[in-house]
Amino acid sequence: MSKTIVEWRPVAAEAEQSDGGPWTARLAGLARDALRGPFAIVISFVLALAVWQALSTWVINPYMIPPPTVVFETAIPMFASGEILGSVGISLVRVLVGFFMGSAVGIVLGILMGRLEMVNRLLDPIIELMRYLSPTAMIPIAVIWFGIGETSKYFLIFWGCFVFVLINTAAGVVRVPVGRERAARCLGASGLGIVLKVVLPSALPDIITGMRLAMATSLMAIVPAEMLAADSGLGYLLQTSGMLAQTNRIFVALVTISVLGFILDFVFRLIVRKTLGRYMMV
Repeated sequence: MSKTIVEWRPVAAEAEQSDGGPWTARLAGLARDALRGPFAIVISFVLALAVWQALSTWVINPYMIPPPTVVFETAIPMFASGEILGSVGISLVRVLVGFFMGSAVGIVLGILMGRLEMVNRLLDPIIELMRYLSPTAMIPIAVIWFGIGETSKYFLIFWGCFVFVLINTAAGVVRVPVGRERAARCLGASGLGIVLKVVLPSALPDIITGMRLAMATSLMAIVPAEMLAADSGLGYLLQTSGMLAQTNRIFVALVTISVLGFILDFVFRLIVRKTLGRYMMV
C-alpha cells in the first residue's frame, strides 16, 4: 500500500517567492513607513513642484504661471530687502488679533447657546442670517464705521472667525454626555465647576476644529481687506503687483500666504497636542 506524502508549505512563503522574495516585501514595508512619517510631506511638496515646473515650462505660458525657479529667483531679493518679511509681520499681527478676539467671543457665546435653550432660540436665527455675510462683503461698511486704520482689519478678521468658532462650540457643548454632568453633580460640583471641568473639556475637540477653520478664514479675509483698505501687508503687495502685471511677484505673495497658513496651522496643532492632548481623545 503506497503512502502519499503531502508537503506543507506556508502560504506566506509561497506568496513571498511569487512576489519576488523577501527583498520586495522589505522594500514595500520601508516605503509604507516612509510615507507615514514626515518624509511624506517632503515627497508631496517635491511632486507638486515638479508638476508645477513641467506645466509652466511645456504646457502653460510661463508669464501666466511662472515656474517655481522664476518665483524663487524673484523671492530672493524681496526677502533680502525685507519687503516680504515686513508684509508678513504686519499681516500676521492683524490676523492674530482678529483671530483671538473672534475665538474668545465665539467660545463664550457658543457655551451660552449650548447650555441655555432660551439664549439659543434667541441668537440662532440671527447667527444663521449673519454667517452668510463674508468678510469681503463687510469691507465697505467696515471702512465707513472704522476708517482704513487697523480697527477695520481687526473687525473683518473677527467677523470671519467668530461664527465658525461659535457654531462649533455650541455643537460641542450640546453633545456633552449627560452622564458626565450627572457624575459631576453627584460629586458636589457647582454649575460653574461643571462648565469649566466637564463641559469645556468635553467640547474641546469641536472648539479646536472651529478655531482651525477660523484660522484659515482669517488668512482669506485679510487679503481682500488689505487690498481695498490698506497701504501695507500681503494683500497690499498682491494689489500693487497686480496693477503692474508682475505675475512673478504675485506668485511670491501667493506662496508666502500659503506657507504662512501652513505654518500657523502646524504650530496651532502642535500647541494643542502638547497642552490639550488628553482632552482630544473623547
